[in-house]
Amino acid sequence: MLKKTICFVFASLLGLSCAAAADYDNFYDLTPVSLKPFARDLGSLLGSGSNQTARPLGFAGFDIGVRGVAQFNPSRGNTVLKKNNLFGFGVVQAEIGMPYRIDGFVRGGAFEGISVAGGGLRYGLWNVSDEKYKVNAMWVGMANMATHRYFYAIHFNTGVVISINIPVVAPYLGIAYDFTKLEAQNVADGTLVGKQVRVSEPRFTAGLRVKMKLGYLAGGLTYTHDRSLVNASAGFRF
Repeated sequence: MLKKTICFVFASLLGLSCAAAADYDNFYDLTPVSLKPFARDLGSLLGSGSNQTARPLGFAGFDIGVRGVAQFNPSRGNTVLKKNNLFGFGVVQAEIGMPYRIDGFVRGGAFEGISVAGGGLRYGLWNVSDEKYKVNAMWVGMANMATHRYFYAIHFNTGVVISINIPVVAPYLGIAYDFTKLEAQNVADGTLVGKQVRVSEPRFTAGLRVKMKLGYLAGGLTYTHDRSLVNASAGFRF
């Protein structure tokens, strides 16, 4: 019963990004005041949900899975997306373990006209411990590009994740900073074509990761720029 409940909850979380009906084509009718709020919301989606453990893979380790993230409602001033409407997207992420507690990863996906590609590095801040109730910590650096026929965005983030070795269900915490540059490309207001904005925001995440023989399920809540997001992931790690 517990396993079925966990799977149901996870499926619901992961489905958020697919069920969210965000019409990014509304960006064509963008107003100047919407640029920065929209950039903040897009940056939070790009930065969230990439990590659910601070345990490095180890040399030649491998992880492949899916990541879904959704924001509950747009920021104040973001008139591109519908008010009080859930929106988000998902990506496929592949990771490989390297020497010296370093992991590398790449990610990509497409949803509702947005294509996302990116990747990054992780570094274990101290020697890995697999003992029960021990804490691992990891630095994460990531870059993403999001493209749409009306805009494109470049996103960077850096942060720290910690996780605790608790059997079956392991908690994790993260704090990060997102940097996003957004450029309007093809919009109704000709004065905004080529207009760029830059935004940066801190981001805080807490979640749980369910460990199985080779796979895992994870879900978390994120808070950033006065908005809440939910993220979920599933994959195989060995």
